[in-house]
Amino acid sequence: MDSKLNPSKFCSKERMLFMSYFAIGLLLLSFTLTVIVDDVNAQDENVTINTTKLSNNTYMLKGSGGNIIVSVGQDGVFMVDDQFAPLTERIKEAISNITDQPVKFVINTHWHSDHTGGNENFGELGAMIISHDNVRERLSTEQFSEFFNRTVPPLSERGLPIITFSDNMTIFQNGDEIKIIHVDNGHTDGDSVVYFTKNNVIHVGDDFTDKSYPIIDISSGGSIDGLISSLQTISSIIDDETKVISGHTEISNKTKVNDLTNMLKDVRQNVSQMMEDGKSLEEIIAVQPTSNYDRIYYDHNIIKPEDFVTHIYQSLTNK
Repeated sequence: MDSKLNPSKFCSKERMLFMSYFAIGLLLLSFTLTVIVDDVNAQDENVTINTTKLSNNTYMLKGSGGNIIVSVGQDGVFMVDDQFAPLTERIKEAISNITDQPVKFVINTHWHSDHTGGNENFGELGAMIISHDNVRERLSTEQFSEFFNRTVPPLSERGLPIITFSDNMTIFQNGDEIKIIHVDNGHTDGDSVVYFTKNNVIHVGDDFTDKSYPIIDISSGGSIDGLISSLQTISSIIDDETKVISGHTEISNKTKVNDLTNMLKDVRQNVSQMMEDGKSLEEIIAVQPTSNYDRIYYDHNIIKPEDFVTHIYQSLTNK
């Protein structure tokens, strides 16, 4: 028996083995990517845009992402928020079932992509996009969300707001006086509410929720005190008959806005007092300062009570 190895045969076998594993790896990667893409597409395909009439000429569109309000009439369509980019065609179809008028204006209540993801599509169609100054600033630069631990790339020029404001503005459209009001830094530093005064309907973005604890996006300039102030502003401009639409709830009302405000004040006070007593974040969470409200606001979904307490703690620490 020849005890010497044949280098050429050995290398050939090694190369064949390597190429076999490499080919299998590519197939597995291709399969994985196909599954991921198919899963994303399936999620998109399963999204239905549901339309609810709010008043004579305002409607709420629910799909995936932030709720949309559209005002329709002879002046065209005025839209608040535009959800995710893949849903634009379905949103357009839902609007076409209401009116044959084009989308003239899109107002962003804040910069988060579940509210602004359709900006580029609607901007390309000729809609004027409007927002607070800080929203355009954030949409035009890369952002990092600490809570979701993800980086969000900037939008292209066609998706950026072309009209911005620093405080408030009013648009007269479809027989209504539409007040766009920049509120304090609550959910983010670019929050605005949109009040259709004659229709008595208001879109409050993500500053309000009546079924979960609110997200205070600290990395985007949000704060507990700003959120409380924003809710107080909202309550001061609406009445008991106003239909309150937020980013992720059903139609709500002034009473529930006030209920959330009172909860925030109470939990904030409890957290603040424990901080003054020298307790750490871990010790405060262990006390469960939200326990009186978990039945109402803990939806076991995105934000847990300890997340909410952490946001308040971080917000007060940053003061």
